[in-house]
Amino acid sequence: MHPIDLEAEATRLRTLGSDLEDLHSTILHLRLQPGTDARQKITTAIVTTNRLVERALERLEALARSQYTAVPGSRPSLEALASVVHTATTAAGYLATALSGNPAGGAPFPGWTGGQDTRHQTASTALPKHLAKAAHQLDLAFTGCYYIARGIPQDVRQHSGQQRAVTRPRLSATQYEALVRLSEGGGQLHNRGRLAIRAIDANGRTLNQAALSALVKHQLVTVDTPTSPFTGQRLVVTEAGRQAVAAYEPSVSPVRPAAPAGAPAVRRGR
Repeated sequence: MHPIDLEAEATRLRTLGSDLEDLHSTILHLRLQPGTDARQKITTAIVTTNRLVERALERLEALARSQYTAVPGSRPSLEALASVVHTATTAAGYLATALSGNPAGGAPFPGWTGGQDTRHQTASTALPKHLAKAAHQLDLAFTGCYYIARGIPQDVRQHSGQQRAVTRPRLSATQYEALVRLSEGGGQLHNRGRLAIRAIDANGRTLNQAALSALVKHQLVTVDTPTSPFTGQRLVVTEAGRQAVAAYEPSVSPVRPAAPAGAPAVRRGR
């Protein structure tokens, strides 16, 4: 496993997607004259496509050997990137088919009476179809690159959030009580004037302000800040808050050992 900059890798995939999209547009708008014109343009397109396939393979290899493989959701991304290689290679295949059906020119064998006009006419009909198929495959390829480039940062952020959730803050009994009450139906935060703030649960019971502040700080509860506090801001328990409720373990107060039977009582000095 080789650590790499995954943000930079996503940027490279976006660039690859942009280049595939440009090639898609170029092929989609090619107007070919069977013969030398078609051969030159198709050859250029095949070379460009194969270079992009090589870059896609490099990105696949880099990601498949990196720390990204430990992130949930990486497998679909790697499979999608392998699909990008397949569709781009298929596009090159359709271009090669177009090249094969294009009249190559050159001098025929002596006495050969093959219909050159017929080959030109057949190529004129077939070439646009092959190009359209190639363009469709490139459409799939560049769409896949954009999809993967967007998914990698999302996977990493979600994975990081899950790791942080494992080390969730330890709740006091007061914080746990407030979190449970808010989990049962939410609550509201009201400004009662002169900077006095009152937080209540769904049943209208007052919540401990210090406990609520700690829950908001640890992102276990969110406050609907766009709403005016004078009309009441909603208090909502986050997914991390619900996980904290489920994982709550009350702290056990230390129990002093009982004095041995018959032991004299200890008198404290005044």
